[in-house]
Amino acid sequence: MVSGDVKEQTEQCLKNIKAIIESINHVMDDVVKVNIFLKNIEDMAAVDEAYTTFFPDGIPARRTVGVSALPNDALVQIDVIVSNAEGTPPEV
Repeated sequence: MVSGDVKEQTEQCLKNIKAIIESINHVMDDVVKVNIFLKNIEDMAAVDEAYTTFFPDGIPARRTVGVSALPNDALVQIDVIVSNAEGTPPEV
């Protein structure tokens, strides 16, 4: 969790997700679904600014949900579903 605006919090969420994915020998291209929970749905443009640096081609599928509150008074929370994309060997 970082203090700051929703764009900074989005960037940190995605950096954390990327670190986790790479720690198991996968890449961001293996993400097939992203769920974004926003405290203020009007912040979507700021989220998109950060999001497109991690997913420049607009893939994967994405769902955005407006919520009234998030843990630790966060402005955004993100979770992802990862798959074995072509060329990424499964972990044994």
